[in-house]
Amino acid sequence: MSQKRTRIALLATTVAAIGAMVVTATPASAAFVVPLEEPVKNWVVSGELTPKKLNQPLTLPEGSTFNGRANVALEIEPGGAPFATGTVTGSLFVPPFDTTLLLVGLVPTAVGVTFTQVGTTEGTLVTAPEAECAGSKGVSGSKGCVTLSVPTKAELGITEIGLLGINTPVHCETSEPVTFPLSAHVTLVELLHEGPHFAGTVTIPPMTCEGLTGIAVAPLLTTLMSGPDNPYTLSIGPPKT
Repeated sequence: MSQKRTRIALLATTVAAIGAMVVTATPASAAFVVPLEEPVKNWVVSGELTPKKLNQPLTLPEGSTFNGRANVALEIEPGGAPFATGTVTGSLFVPPFDTTLLLVGLVPTAVGVTFTQVGTTEGTLVTAPEAECAGSKGVSGSKGCVTLSVPTKAELGITEIGLLGINTPVHCETSEPVTFPLSAHVTLVELLHEGPHFAGTVTIPPMTCEGLTGIAVAPLLTTLMSGPDNPYTLSIGPPKT
C-alpha cells in the first residue's frame, strides 16, 4: 500500500513539475523527456455486457483481471505544453461463470458463460485537450489529460443451458470475436491510481454450436442475443488491498 502511494505521489509531483516547466521554459531550452514504465499486475476488471434483445446483463465475475504493462513518455518542448505518448499491452482474463437469463418466455434459464480474449491488447495513449478530462481526478494546474485507446476482441461462449433443473452441456460461441472499441479520456494520475472506465455498444455476431443439440440451440441464441447496439461497461483498476 505504501509503495502504491509513493508511486502515485511521485507521478503527481512529476506531472505538476512538468506543468510548471511550461511557464518557465525558454526558447533556448532543450526538450525535457520523462519516461514512465508501469507494470499492470492483476488489476481488477469489472463490468457487464447487456444483450439488447434480452435486456439482461452478463456481469463479469470476481476474479476477472488484466495483466500487462504501460509505457509512457512525457515530453515538454521549449515554450510548449507537455505532450504524452505511450503504449499499453496486456491480456484480459475472465473465469467461466454462471448466470440466469430469461431465454424462453418468462422461464429463468441457468446459463454457463465464457468470455475469452482473442489475441493481446495493444493500446495507445496520447495527449488530449484538457477539457476532455473535466471532472477527472488529476493534479491541479497540470496538463495531464490523455486519450487511452485499447481495442479488445473476445469470444462470447455458452457452455451450459439449464431449464427446470435439467442442465444440458453445449459448446456455443460467437461466429467471430466481439470487438470492444475501448477508449476513454483520463488524467495520467487517475489512470495509475484508479484505472480507466469504458462504456459503449458492440455488435454480438451470430452464435454457432457444435453437436446435434447445437443445431437447435444456435438459432435460439442468435435470435435472442445477436445484433448491434448492445451496451457494455468495463472498468480496470488496481488490486484491492
